[in-house]
Amino acid sequence: MKAVILAGGEGTRLRPLTCDLPKPLVPLCGKPVLYYILELLDKCGCTEAAVAVRYRGERIEAALGDGRYGNIRTFISYEDEPLGTAGCVRKAAADFDDDFIVISGDAMCDFDLAAMYRHHKDTGVAATIAVKSVDDPREYGVIIGENGMVSGFSEKPSYINCRSDLANTGIYIISPKVLELIADGRPVDFAKDVFPEMLGREMPLGYYAESGYWCDIGDIAAYKRCTSDLINGKIRVEPAERLITQNSHISRTSFIAKGAYFSPKALAAGCTSVGAGAYVSDGAKLNNAIVMDGAFVGEGVTLNDCIICPNARIGEGAAVYEGAVVGEGAVIGENAVVSGGVRIWNNKRIEKNASVTSDVKYGSAAYPEMSEEGICGTTNTVITPEFAVRTGASAAKISDTGIAVSYADGTASESLGKAVVSGISSAGGTAYDCGNVPLPVLAYSAKLLGADVIIHVMAKAQTKIPIYASGLLPLKRGRERVFQGALMRGEYMTAGWDSFGPIHEVTDAEMMYKAVCAASSRFTVPYDVRVVSRNTRFRDICSRFAKAVSGGKDRLTVNIGERGDEAEISCGEAFLDRISMTLIACADAAERGETAALPFSFPQTAEETADMYGGRVVRYFASSMGDRDDEARKIAADQLWMRDGFLLALRVLGFMARHAVTPTEVQGLIARSSTEGRFIRLNCPPQRVLDRLKAVPEENEGAVIASDDKRVFLRPDKRGTGLYMFAESFGSETAASLCDSAEKLIKDAAASLKRD
Repeated sequence: MKAVILAGGEGTRLRPLTCDLPKPLVPLCGKPVLYYILELLDKCGCTEAAVAVRYRGERIEAALGDGRYGNIRTFISYEDEPLGTAGCVRKAAADFDDDFIVISGDAMCDFDLAAMYRHHKDTGVAATIAVKSVDDPREYGVIIGENGMVSGFSEKPSYINCRSDLANTGIYIISPKVLELIADGRPVDFAKDVFPEMLGREMPLGYYAESGYWCDIGDIAAYKRCTSDLINGKIRVEPAERLITQNSHISRTSFIAKGAYFSPKALAAGCTSVGAGAYVSDGAKLNNAIVMDGAFVGEGVTLNDCIICPNARIGEGAAVYEGAVVGEGAVIGENAVVSGGVRIWNNKRIEKNASVTSDVKYGSAAYPEMSEEGICGTTNTVITPEFAVRTGASAAKISDTGIAVSYADGTASESLGKAVVSGISSAGGTAYDCGNVPLPVLAYSAKLLGADVIIHVMAKAQTKIPIYASGLLPLKRGRERVFQGALMRGEYMTAGWDSFGPIHEVTDAEMMYKAVCAASSRFTVPYDVRVVSRNTRFRDICSRFAKAVSGGKDRLTVNIGERGDEAEISCGEAFLDRISMTLIACADAAERGETAALPFSFPQTAEETADMYGGRVVRYFASSMGDRDDEARKIAADQLWMRDGFLLALRVLGFMARHAVTPTEVQGLIARSSTEGRFIRLNCPPQRVLDRLKAVPEENEGAVIASDDKRVFLRPDKRGTGLYMFAESFGSETAASLCDSAEKLIKDAAASLKRD
């Protein structure tokens, strides 16, 4: 027995499910509709099937693999132009020499096709139509006849003029002689053209009434209904293999495919279906939801009677309601709400906290912008391995000598870090994979390797991917723009198979860093120096050298930030913050005959301190537009200890040892002022606020509000969402009160701009 499977439908009413997916491949409980049809044909004894395709036919061909499905040999018949239901059958079945089955590849059914075929042969008709009694005939072609023979048709009749409830299911048994009625090279339809002509020629046309399940998956409602029917056992077919779990939070009427992850702390109620490769996080609540293959559902998400297409990402705390569809690859931001009936098209991105009440169809996919912390977003929702590959490929465009990459603890960090490395290579760049090492260790490795770009990946619930120039310096604005353009618009190189860039595995990064630490710890202080950090890997590296400089019993604690680039020192009541430690390092550099390089936003006390010891300070910008800070950048690139919490601490301790002073006394050896820093979020362009405040522009970046003994430096953040504020007081007024006053001025200016 042979068959022709009609698989050319676009499924326009199913979009966005079918924006990039042919309708026959739409999954039902983890398996495409087409596979169910092939299994049905296999069960009835079919051995050969021609699959007639048009829309995204290459995807169907790929899904059929080597051309066999069970006991059926399959082959593809392409339509160059639309030929209609009959025209495509004529083309596909041109070599068939016996009666054959015609069946839709996108309608679900469990008919006994073998019994229908026998009935067809027994009656000797030229064609047999499978019909099904329906309650509402208005959306179907209706068969009129009696005693198994067709006498007429009524296409989608109203109840007023309907004389039958027998719907044409689109499943036929056809004799090869019927193909002779089908004109070649133009669209021809069975129901509209061929069958009426058969009646006109008095060719015997029969029907076969089926009582089994049949559903034309023509729209979203029908698709959801069919999924529910399959889960509830109303269809005599086998869904994909289920996940074996003892999770009591999964209802008996839910289907979780093998290969999916469903948190023990998540809930599946009603007829919920979760496909293979999908990930459902803690606290998620799914009720009558369909989550397709590879989709990600974040913590605390609510999905109620909706559809989440393959590889879509639903951010933490988001909610998607009744009848909504989230397209393939789309991203729903944290705490966003998608209202009932809304359709989000493929690859669109909904910002966090958004409320979506209408379809999102147009516009390009959005990507996170760079902030002071790098590229940031929810792990595996915004920052995915695919996005990390794009990041690496984009970074390759701004590198001349190579890119050094490392990643923090955890499988997520490693996976995304490796993806960045792959992206660099795929664009022809040189990648140095430094492995799981802290940021300061990466910086020293990059310096020795001669890499001019540094990337570090830190992934927890949120992923941060800071990207630096050599020396852990911020990228110049020109390079940053090239990188962002490549990332957002795909303007990066794609290497040929034989021109991928080299990937160098750097296995001795820690050894190189330890050598620097050893050279910097050739002194002792009368304290028991201990290192504290949430970054346990970096803490363990540093603790050995902290012990090496210890020469007393009183506890002195070096508290290092998680990234490793900042530190504070405490000893009894004495406390040295990051600014004080940096000022001491400026004094230390001056004593060694070195010029210190600092960010433009750092307090001006640095110049006074360096001058006390016969030195000087040069400044580099957070977003350099030209070459004015090249000297400072060159010096800063060699002063990695300024951006390394532990080595900065060693500089401070070494200075204390050389001057034989305590943490309290050392503060008397530097210029003192009161300093404070804040970030003020704005809902208007920050440059307009600066203009309204009449703040005085400073060289290349920011502006200043100043008087004789106080100074407030203001700088917009990279994304234009607010102002960084750095207050410095040299007199009795504290920097904190300066910040309070400046913050009020800023907010008043923003409010007046809004009123205007």
